[in-house]
Amino acid sequence: MFTDTKELVAWIETQKRLVPKVSLERMRRLCATYGNPQEGLKYIHVGGTNGKGSTVSYLTAILRSAGYNVGMFISPYVDVFNERIACNGRYISDAELLDIGNYIIAKYPLLDAEDIPRPSFFEFMTLMAFVYFSRLPGLDYVILEVGLGGLLDATNIITPLVTVIASISYDHEKILGSTLSEIAANKLGIVKPGVPLVAIRNDEVLDMFISVTREKQSELFLVANDELENVKATLEATEFDYRAHKGLRVNLLGFHQAENAALAVRTAEVLRDKCGISLTDADIRAGLLKAKWPGRLQLISKEPPVLLDGAHNPGGISRLVEFLRAVKGERFLRIVFAASADKDKPEMIALLDEIADEIVFTRFGYKRSDAAENLYCLSRHPRKRIVAYWRELFASALNEKGTMTVFCGSLYFVSEIYNHIKSRS
Repeated sequence: MFTDTKELVAWIETQKRLVPKVSLERMRRLCATYGNPQEGLKYIHVGGTNGKGSTVSYLTAILRSAGYNVGMFISPYVDVFNERIACNGRYISDAELLDIGNYIIAKYPLLDAEDIPRPSFFEFMTLMAFVYFSRLPGLDYVILEVGLGGLLDATNIITPLVTVIASISYDHEKILGSTLSEIAANKLGIVKPGVPLVAIRNDEVLDMFISVTREKQSELFLVANDELENVKATLEATEFDYRAHKGLRVNLLGFHQAENAALAVRTAEVLRDKCGISLTDADIRAGLLKAKWPGRLQLISKEPPVLLDGAHNPGGISRLVEFLRAVKGERFLRIVFAASADKDKPEMIALLDEIADEIVFTRFGYKRSDAAENLYCLSRHPRKRIVAYWRELFASALNEKGTMTVFCGSLYFVSEIYNHIKSRS
């Protein structure tokens, strides 16, 4: 048993990240041992490659604007470890984390006796979330973000009110497949019989979405890019029209946030029209405006502009580049890039090479970080360099007039910077 939350978190972080799975049976048996805490809750299940976290944030804010108590489970975190599990914007406390963690560990001898495998890192976190939410009085809804893929993800033992799938692109190919069809098939594994699916339309895999929802007898609601009108993305906010909703505004930056927010709007409409949840257009508008999501195209200095972005795959980087083209103006644009070793670095770096006036390679402290020298060799930019200590570069970026600096490539990298900023304030 642990008496210190930091020691518990350090222990959780050492648990196996990936375990071979052919079904969800081990997660079901695991939850049964703890009294099936996942049952009796009303879920909204959110998957996808990019944008699922932002969509979770928008939906949470919309439901809270309507007066509901809303739990939220996300991964990974940017601010603090506790960020993964929250209710009404309040992270799980250290005391609650310690109590539930010890409660789970205390039953390990029973798991061993029943020949039930001990939980992996993500299974442990998912179980912890289920236990936490089951103990909250007056909880109305839980918005559950898929960890990896969908079909065999630990979260996929629930039956939600609505299933949501944000944009699909290439990431984790070694696990999910090397083609978009294989990745989409895995993501579509969270669709449940008779449960509506709200998704971003992707014509490349549209037939799969239609086929799966038809087989599951689930209504399909698609958000198409051409439904978004008057989209304006600046360093201050993102504005757009979507269907009957005119002049919507979010404080999250980037053209892609109009798409993510529209997905949340359509989901809110389905919750209202198909699930009987009381929601008004005013709740939707107010919720979008209140939504926050740290580390995703986050402006941390207005003048000179300094941005953090956790984009860590080609799809996310392409949306970052799209935004930078629109807001760069006459500024000198410096990209500071660090990435995990297992990511598609050549394509990400090639995209950044096109927009950057200078590209700087560095690394972060977490063990998965690739060496800056490896990243440097992948770039063809005429003005590239390596900086071993990004903190010095960060300090200077806050004072370079006429320069826009963007730190990107990994949520681990962004989290490290984010906590550096907090330690200085």
